[in-house]
Amino acid sequence: MEKILLNLNLILILAYFYKVTRHGLHILQLENYYLDRYAVWMKRYLNKVLNIKTIILLLIPSILIFINNETITKIGLIFEIFILLYLIFSFEKRKEKKPFVVTARIKRVYITYLILFAILVFCANMFNFKYVMIIANVCTMLSYIFVYIVSLINKPLEKSIRKSFCNKAKHKLQEIPNLKVIGITGSYGKTSTKYIVNTILSQKYNTLMTPESYNTTMGVVRTINEKLTSMHQLFICEMGAKYVGDIKEITDIVNPTYGILTAIGPQHLDTFKNLENVRKTKLELIDSLPENDGLAFVNWEDENIRNSKINKNMVKFGLSNEADYYATNIHITERGSSFDVVIPEKNSISIKTRLLGKLNILNIVGAVAVADKLGLSEEEIKIGIKYIRPVPHRLELKQNANGSIIIDDAYNSNIKGAKMALEVLKSFEHKQRILITPGIVELGKDSLKINKELGMNAAESSDFIILVGAKQAIPIYNGIKEKHYPESNVYIAENLQDALSKMNSIITNDSVVLLENDLPDNYL
Repeated sequence: MEKILLNLNLILILAYFYKVTRHGLHILQLENYYLDRYAVWMKRYLNKVLNIKTIILLLIPSILIFINNETITKIGLIFEIFILLYLIFSFEKRKEKKPFVVTARIKRVYITYLILFAILVFCANMFNFKYVMIIANVCTMLSYIFVYIVSLINKPLEKSIRKSFCNKAKHKLQEIPNLKVIGITGSYGKTSTKYIVNTILSQKYNTLMTPESYNTTMGVVRTINEKLTSMHQLFICEMGAKYVGDIKEITDIVNPTYGILTAIGPQHLDTFKNLENVRKTKLELIDSLPENDGLAFVNWEDENIRNSKINKNMVKFGLSNEADYYATNIHITERGSSFDVVIPEKNSISIKTRLLGKLNILNIVGAVAVADKLGLSEEEIKIGIKYIRPVPHRLELKQNANGSIIIDDAYNSNIKGAKMALEVLKSFEHKQRILITPGIVELGKDSLKINKELGMNAAESSDFIILVGAKQAIPIYNGIKEKHYPESNVYIAENLQDALSKMNSIITNDSVVLLENDLPDNYL
């Protein structure tokens, strides 16, 4: 009887353990498998990691099981079965904004779990099961920490597998000697620029770009290994970074000929620590370009770029004649923009686009500069621009059935982008302007200051402001108050669902709503 109760307990422990660690693995996945970032998340959500209710509930049967009395031990085992059933069925599964993907790496973690669990079951049945049950219960109480431990165990294996994938990608690139690689990086604007560059250049060349926000080393490597063929002429490669050296790791694999630097700004300061480290990392792309035929396309509107030492062949793009390629005669409306792009020693190109905001104008100018240098004609550039569509969730204009307008900027979590988005909202002068935002994250010690500035800008651009998350909203709300904004026009929502409910209660057919940033699951 004791053995039956024991093994039933172990099966239920595995079931509950799976539920909790699935969430932990999802967070690890969202943190790009960086263990130090996962450790920061655990520290931030210590009340979830060390769930007092779970600890107390499992502690009681653990004590009963350990008492040297057969009857009490059986009672403890039976009691734990009911507790585990309660924990399993009461476990709250959150709706995931970015779904958990059971990748090959996640499967390897599960295999490690099963091996450890098999050892646990063997020991429980062969030796003193009381000690084994205590160990099993402690592991269950500390499930999120166990994710970290198992990831550490698997780290040497993952490092070896990662190296083999990178070597495969390098070899594949070497087999296409005429392929040119365009690297794109920056603190903001890189994904939008990538889509625009790809759309225009595809009028002349057979192009491949890293999809969506695949901008980590393994995202780039996966794109090469799975999608690159000998038919491709250009590989447009977005490069993201959260640590010094991240960009260099990618450039060492792809060896770009051209590099586009969209911005250097205070992003990911929780990992970079300071702006100088951001600068150093973004310039890793420029430093990797070949001396003779390499070209660095740089946003000359960005003060931090202008103040950087760039020793490679440089092409400047911007919104003033200080740049080589620049926009003039700019007209921006709530429905799009029109402007001319001045091209050195050639005729200007007149452009109309549905994209919103000055930041997108800047992105298009940069793309035109790249297209011109790569030999596209004026006609090819114009045709390419006609095909440009808003990148999903980046200043994407949507029409509601009731006539109201949604500006979806949910994937935009940078300072400059948020400011530009608020300028777009402000341009809808004859409508009720509603802002929904949780603010900007990953700013380290500058978070309070920057989110306060966001609040001040929001007060000047919005008729009604909905802030998401009581704790997250504090610095934004302080900025709003500093502008003497009416408190009756501010609502602090518990979560996005609450925010959308409030929006639906006040929205009319004459409203325009800006969704500025949407916190990922690891910030909820």
